[in-house]
Amino acid sequence: MASRAALLLCASVVLAAAAAAEAKDFAVGGNYGWKAQPQPDALTKWASALRFQVGDNLVFKLDDAADSVLEVTRDDFNRCSTAAPLATHKAVAAGAGGSAATVPLPRSGPYYFVGGAPGRCQKGERLLLIVLSEKHSRGRLRGFAPAPAPQAESPLAASFVGGPAAAPAPATGAAGRTGAQLLLGAAAVLGALLVGW
Repeated sequence: MASRAALLLCASVVLAAAAAAEAKDFAVGGNYGWKAQPQPDALTKWASALRFQVGDNLVFKLDDAADSVLEVTRDDFNRCSTAAPLATHKAVAAGAGGSAATVPLPRSGPYYFVGGAPGRCQKGERLLLIVLSEKHSRGRLRGFAPAPAPQAESPLAASFVGGPAAAPAPATGAAGRTGAQLLLGAAAVLGALLVGW
């Protein structure tokens, strides 16, 4: 009986670790980073090729500790206004002389970010991204989703800058369950089998 309990404990730990490993950190802008961009909305184009999920994090690599990232409304994003941010994300030391601000993505829908320093947004330091609803992100098959072909202007930015402000709500029932919930359910069934129910 003790060996079954130990096996159940190990299986639960492995399944819990797998569920926690689902979240990803994204370095904003890839190799180019979070700074003034050579093309308008280059960061939004970068984001449109990725699939962001609830629970992921954005990592903004900043030039210095005084720099910041502002989360703003759609209207403030369109105007490059920094007057009334929803949230301010400051840099913390990231080692090797750099600094970074990590921003969690706790809900589905659009997020709007602009550079906190004056004039940075007008120079392209702004980002619009969409976090998929749990209904649309089931399975977390990021590697299997084809990236859209490069275009002159991002259709994502064109459709959401001034477009709808919310993604569909997560579904209820079995279709809306996350991978973590399914893994925990599998662990419960495995545990019941091992205990001899």
